[in-house]
Order: sequence, then structure tokens, then C-alpha cells
Amino acid sequence: MTASKQEKIEIYKQLVNTYSKIEIEKALDYARQGLELVKDEYTKDTGFFYLRMGNFYNAKSEHEKALFYNKKMLEVAKRLQYKLGVAKSYQNIGVTYVKMGNYNQALDNYLKALKIYETLEEENFIVGITGNIGSLYSCRLKDDENGLIYYNKALTLSKKIGNEKFRAHILGAVGEMYMRQKEFEKAKNVLAESISIAEKTNYPEVIISGYNNLSQINVEEKKLNEAIEYTKKALKIRLERGSSEDITLSYLTLGDIYDKLENIKTATFYYDKALLAATETKALPQLSRVYQALHKYSNKKMEYKKSYEYLLKYNTVKDSLFSEEKHKQLREIQAKFDLENKEKEVEILTKENKIKVLENESQRTTQIVLITGLVALIIVLVTLLYAYKNKQKTNRILAEKNSKISQTLKDREILLKEVHHRVKNNLQIVSSLLSLQDKFSEHKSAAEILQEIQDKIQAMAIIHEKLYKSNDLSLINLQTYLDGLLTHFKTSYQLSERNITIDRTIEDINLDMDYLVPCGLIVNEIIANSIKHAFRDNQGGQISIEASRNKDQCVLTIKDTGVGFPEDFEIENSRSLGMQLIQGLTQQINGSIHIISNPGAYYTIAFNIAT
Repeated sequence: MTASKQEKIEIYKQLVNTYSKIEIEKALDYARQGLELVKDEYTKDTGFFYLRMGNFYNAKSEHEKALFYNKKMLEVAKRLQYKLGVAKSYQNIGVTYVKMGNYNQALDNYLKALKIYETLEEENFIVGITGNIGSLYSCRLKDDENGLIYYNKALTLSKKIGNEKFRAHILGAVGEMYMRQKEFEKAKNVLAESISIAEKTNYPEVIISGYNNLSQINVEEKKLNEAIEYTKKALKIRLERGSSEDITLSYLTLGDIYDKLENIKTATFYYDKALLAATETKALPQLSRVYQALHKYSNKKMEYKKSYEYLLKYNTVKDSLFSEEKHKQLREIQAKFDLENKEKEVEILTKENKIKVLENESQRTTQIVLITGLVALIIVLVTLLYAYKNKQKTNRILAEKNSKISQTLKDREILLKEVHHRVKNNLQIVSSLLSLQDKFSEHKSAAEILQEIQDKIQAMAIIHEKLYKSNDLSLINLQTYLDGLLTHFKTSYQLSERNITIDRTIEDINLDMDYLVPCGLIVNEIIANSIKHAFRDNQGGQISIEASRNKDQCVLTIKDTGVGFPEDFEIENSRSLGMQLIQGLTQQINGSIHIISNPGAYYTIAFNIAT
């Protein structure tokens, strides 16, 4: 027997509820199919599907779509005069605005929801929305005074109705507020009460959060052993629950605390555990934090090569996160454009439905009135059609222009962020290079040190000069860049007076920043080494640079006519900063380096270029 329409709707609702806990994409697909069944009907079933789709898109961080479906839910609830549904819609819209960073709109919708809940005397919902308003004031609007007023209202009401889980949650939020205010004694008392209630009601999320906050307070108060105990308690619960991404942060916290205690062995143990956990989960935000911590930790232990390697890995992960954010912004732009088109389609369908109603009413008149009405209707329809087509054309032109303007602004914003991001990354690399220069410059004069520092900074500065002059922020021509770098060497080292010439043969190769920065620093180190060490007794000589591309591989050759390397020279055993940098930078671009005397120094660096 074929299932009725209502039976099918109920099945879809059950599927949505089931998959919402295990696979959001499937739940979202069933919600769409459910909406297809109810179409444009104004029923509680329609409201159910709109509500769940809003929740799912919020979970996916597609907030423009979430807002669209939450507003559709509000429209259905108002048509049905379903006051509780109206209040829930306002609350969900407020949550979405919080995620979008529009806090004033969020507060306005929260207050509308609260007013309706109070009218309906829905105490459980009043507790929830009051807590939301408190968090909005305290955490987002930085207004702790109003935040505490709403927190206290929520605490009083939750105690009255016996909602202990929510009471534990709110107490945890109040404890965090006192932490931000540096009122640590108040914070500890409130957090202890929150944890106690959460343990009785089996609310592990609040227990973990409470232990972590108590650990942070003890770190601030220099009570590091107590901080370790609280962090280990939180870690134990996380291990039992299998919260792998959060486990990484617990290990990292323990590593930081043991580092402060100067317990190097234990600190290293937990940092290694954090790196292993972050690598297994492949969670980029956690991996970024681990690499940054290991960079600082290795630098503190004077393991400068490790420190530099971790800095490179940190920048690589940060670049990936930045790219994800750009893709997310572009997806939101497209989603907004799609939703605007969908709303226009709904408007057109509404107008067509009105026309059909007019046609049905005209059929009830007499034949004479029908003929007269039809003639009048035709005239009206022709006029409306003409006006509608003109309006549709105008709207389409305006939509295209608005879309282009919006896209251009977004693209420029993304490009500007890219520039700032690149500058920040390269400044970090310069800072690390300067730190390494300081450690390897014990037997050099101040003039030599300053010259080497100037060379490294200039190699980076030329990249940014070319970057700012280029319309394409992703690619820079290698030949154009090397011309600028060689001009710097000719001027700074007075090569013509020393009878040293540099020639170059460079194919038309474009490199992105991830390859160009290491290549520039490699060329800088090799040329500087040749100028300083290859030509003795002012006899002069020649330096040659060649770059060629074969499909996806770039080969960089640099040679001089100088004295060459000692017979037993191996770059892997060299202790000089220049040679270690050349090795490290070649590894960064996954390249290979080959060095011989021919009879002068002869370097061959090969690396793959992503197409």
C-alpha cells in the first residue's frame, strides 16, 4: 500500500532527527525532501523543516543560508499565530546574528523572544534566552554589568524550576566573566560551585571547561602545580570521551606549564604528545598552535635549526587556514547571491498566483461582463506584462551590477588581507633570521654583520616591492626579481671596482610566494658567499646564474670562477649559518641541492613547481 503524503512527511521528520546527531549532510538532504512535499504550505511540518535547516546551516557555518531559513520559520509561525514558534524563531535568528558578528541585531531578536516567552510563562525557555542575553552582553558586547544582571536572573529562575544543568552552565559563564576581570577569588568560588553541580547532573562539558578555567587562574597566580592538577583532571575526562582535538590543547597546556617550571624532560614529553595528537586529527587550528609553541620552545632551548623548521611549518599551516577562510568568504558571497535570486523567484510566483485568482473570479460574472472584463483584463495584462518585463530587465541589470560591485569589494578585501598576511609571515621569517644571525656572528665585525643583515632584509624587501607593483598577488616573475637583487649586490659591494661581474640567463618563470621567498634567500646566501670568499687578492672573477624550467621542474644553477670548495667539503657537515640556511630553505621547497668545485663553486638546486 502506498504511503500517504502525511505519512511520508512523518518519515522524513524521523530521518532528519536521527541523522542530525550523526551526519548533518544527510539530515539536511532529508529536510530538503520534506520541504518539497509540503511545498509552500503554512503548517507546523513546514516550520519544522525550516527550523532544522536553519540549525544545520549554522552548524556548517553557512550563516547567510541559516538566516534565510530561520526567517522562513518565523514567517510560518506568524501565519499560524503560533506564538511559541515565533519566539523560537526570534531566538534562532539571534543565535545566527551572533555567529555573523551582528550583535545589535542579535540582542534585538533575543529581547523579542524573551518578551513572548514571559507572556506565555514558558519558564524553561525564559531561562535559556536570559542566559543567551547575559553571554551576549558579557562575552560579545564587553558589558559585564548588564551581563551579570541577566546571568543572575537566569540563575534565580533555574534554581526555582530545578534546571540544575543550566544552572551549572551559567555559573561557568559567570566564572569566566570574573576571570576576564582578574577577580580570581570570585571566579574560583563560582567555578567550584559550577563543577560540583555539573558532576551531580553528569554534565562533562561544563566540568572540563571549569577545570581548564581553574588551571588558567592558577597559572596567572603562579601556582603552577595546582594548574597541572586541574589540567590533568580535564585531560582525563577528555580521554574517556575521546575528544581528540581538545586532547591536543590539554597536552599543549601541560607542556607550557612544565616549561614554566623548567622541567625540560616533562615539558618535551607533553609537547611531543600534543604534536602527535594534532597530526593524527589533522585539525589545522590545533596544529598551528602546536608548531608555534614548539618554535618558541626550541628557540628557548637554543635549538635554532629546529626552531626555524617549526616556524616554517607554522607558516605553512597558517597559510592553509588563511586559504580556507578565503574560500569560506567566497562561498558566503555565492550563497547570498543565490538566496537573493530565490527570494525574487518567490516574489514572481506570488504575483502569478494573484493573477490566477483574478481570472477565477472573473468566470463568475455574466457573459457580457466576462467579455468586457476579458478585454479590460487583456489590456491590464499587456500593460502589466510590459511594465513587468521592464522592471525585470532593470532588476536584472541592477542585480548584475550589485553582484559585480559586491564581488569586487570582497576580492579587494581578500587581496588586501593576503598582502597583510604575507607581510606578517615574512616579517616573522626576517625576525628568525636575525636571531640566527646573532647566534652565528661571534667572530665577525659589526660591519660584516650589518652587511649580512642588510642582504637578507633587502632580498625580502625586493619581493614586496615587486608584489605591490603587480596586479597578480600570487605570482612574481623570477627574472624581474633577480634583476632587482643583482642590482643591490652590484651597488652594495662595489663589484665594478673589485672587477667582479655577474651575468644571468633566466627563462620566463613565474613563482608564487611560497617558492620565491626561499629562492630569493638561497640566491642571496650563495652570491654573498662567492663575493666574500671566492676571489682572493682582488683578482676579480665572474658569477653566473641560470634558471630553466622543464615541465613542472625548475632548475637553478649558480657558479663562480673562484677558488672553489675544500676537497673534503660536505654541505651536511658545514657549521656556517649560510650553508645551514641554504639546506633548510631547499628542504622547505622540497628541492634537492648538489655542490661541486668546477673548479670554482658550482651549485645546482632543483625543485618541483605546482602547476
